[in-house]
Amino acid sequence: MEELFNPNLLTSKLIIITFIEVLILIAILALKKTYKEKLKILIPFDISLNIFGFSLIILFGLVLFTLNYFIYQYSSFTLMIFTAVIISILYIEMGIILSRNFFVKFFDNQLPKEIIYFIGFILMINAGYFTIMFILRIIKANTLI
Repeated sequence: MEELFNPNLLTSKLIIITFIEVLILIAILALKKTYKEKLKILIPFDISLNIFGFSLIILFGLVLFTLNYFIYQYSSFTLMIFTAVIISILYIEMGIILSRNFFVKFFDNQLPKEIIYFIGFILMINAGYFTIMFILRIIKANTLI
């Protein structure tokens, strides 16, 4: 796995990976605000779209970038596992929010809640898988373009 990371592009690849994870977090926070739902897995901060909220998101991104960098110094395979864990947690959180709100209305309350949660879980795990495969393609890239 060490040969996948080109040392010249290490910082840019870590920035892109962190940016993807922060975008998923922003999507979760937007869903939370839209559906007026509390976060179930993540720390239940009430992050609104003001300067304080943006500064918390930027702080989260910087901490995540620093963690990614130090974990990469240990092992690039460990970085991939850590990235997969972060993305899985974020997508499971998104699946819970969507299952409680969007999918209930989408299926018009005709399916049992267990089936709706199962559908949301499967869809979000697939989204996480494709995101991880996209990140793996980014990691394998030799150039930025």
